[in-house]
Amino acid sequence: MLRKYIYYALLFPVMLSCSYLFCGEDVLNKNNLGFIRAVVDEAIITQDEVIKRSAAAIREARSKYSEEEFAKNIEKILENTLEELIDRKLLVKEAQKVFGADISMMDEVQKELDYFLKGAVENVGSLSKFYEIAESQGINPIERRTELKEDIMIDKIIKENVYNRVNVQPKLLRRYYMENMDEFCQKKEIKLRHIMIKFSTHDNDKAKTYAFAEKIMTLLSTGEDFSSVARSYSEGPNAEKGGEWGFDEIQGLRKELRDVVNGLKDNEYSEITESPVGYHIFKVELIRPEVVKKFEDVQDEIYQKLYREEIGRLKKKYILDLREDAFIKVIKY
Repeated sequence: MLRKYIYYALLFPVMLSCSYLFCGEDVLNKNNLGFIRAVVDEAIITQDEVIKRSAAAIREARSKYSEEEFAKNIEKILENTLEELIDRKLLVKEAQKVFGADISMMDEVQKELDYFLKGAVENVGSLSKFYEIAESQGINPIERRTELKEDIMIDKIIKENVYNRVNVQPKLLRRYYMENMDEFCQKKEIKLRHIMIKFSTHDNDKAKTYAFAEKIMTLLSTGEDFSSVARSYSEGPNAEKGGEWGFDEIQGLRKELRDVVNGLKDNEYSEITESPVGYHIFKVELIRPEVVKKFEDVQDEIYQKLYREEIGRLKKKYILDLREDAFIKVIKY
């Protein structure tokens, strides 16, 4: 992920003008780009940094929301970005403290940075072309290089303090499986066929409609193919397809009809069932029975889920610990 981020950060940074980011002069007037938004120990964060960092999120919101919704969301985006920048300042400071005293570690960081830069330059053809692209996008290559170096350092301390400390015990996998069996239940999959006889087609005469439905039942009881009978006699949807219904259509049935379907066994057809619009006959063709996946088949899936959750928990705790030991002052305007 880090390599991918650095590659795109080098070649495709998002730089948006203030007029694009904000809807009106009122926001611009209170968001001077040099305005200090936060102090994090010895470091400061300006409004300019917040805007540049939130450019992608703002651009997405701009295309997603109406003018009114965009105005409501813009401040929240900037607040979230400010919090992310505070965390970044703390991580950079911690990384500099860890790496600054170790020459070999800094050499390793420098080698990784040179490797990424070399790949980016090779991708565009030459160093001069790389700088040309950077300048055309309003990027200071020296500042970008510093930022990329910080990214590598942050990645390393996160790996040391988060990823290398993840420990998902085997017993937790089994416990999760037992407590969340529904997640691993493979629902019964069926194909439904349907014959419908409408009251409206038979002068809204229930007795006449039911008599016609009984004739169809007689055909089925003598071994006639259900799909053939549906094509010939059904007055409902999908008759030309042998009365076959899709899963979404089954879910759209009235509850009392759905209950009838759910009670049928494989290759069994229902009795004549009434609804407000007519009479129905259903047939179920089982594709796959309901089964619960075995623990052995899903333990890797469970491990990955718990692994991601533990990473999130440890990372949050690590950053909270850094915040507790730091001086942080957010400046309101």
